[in-house]
Amino acid sequence: MILLTLIFKLGVRFAIFNFIWFFLELLHKMLTGMRPQFLAEHYILKALKYVLLVSITFAYCLEFAPTEPTYVLNWQKLVPGGLILMLYLLGKFQKQQEQIQFLAGFQMPIQQKPYSKNLEIALLVLSALTFTGLYFYPSLTEIGILNWFESNIRSLEKAFLLGFIFQVLGFFFVMSIFFRLLRIFRPKPPQSDLDVHQDEDLDEFTDYEEVPDKHLD
Repeated sequence: MILLTLIFKLGVRFAIFNFIWFFLELLHKMLTGMRPQFLAEHYILKALKYVLLVSITFAYCLEFAPTEPTYVLNWQKLVPGGLILMLYLLGKFQKQQEQIQFLAGFQMPIQQKPYSKNLEIALLVLSALTFTGLYFYPSLTEIGILNWFESNIRSLEKAFLLGFIFQVLGFFFVMSIFFRLLRIFRPKPPQSDLDVHQDEDLDEFTDYEEVPDKHLD
């Protein structure tokens, strides 16, 4: 039950963070005249987004001791929280890969945003390193911009209509994590004898030779 609550809470926070980031991206586009982003510009902004999201997730897993001015690392939230975050980011990466392969298979135009698979993988590595680095320097979660995000996330979470919408998104996030884990740990069905014989039959007819027309008469 504690794990489900954690997944739900993180799903709500991820949804609110993306909601806020959408308007920040819109502001950036307005300031730059709605021009297309360069590759470096796109991934610098995306790296900033991932670092902020990782920091907000880590801060949620922290507890502050009231009697002592120190941070308490709650491992019941920290370890699963980090795994949930990485599953979320990996899911976004896989979904993007599947979309690109789908569009390429039908020879449809690919998204106009700059894209680099190597840089996407680098962002995942950066996220993991950031989460690990915050373990040694948890005080970095107290910087001003993170406090601003945290304040707005809590305000939107308590909002009447928007809060309900984000809670619905949090529920769907729980379901998506559940099905993703089920797909990962589900054992592959054993190959039946019929499938094996079919594969052998296909192999037998792989090699062929041209038959002269006179042999057909």
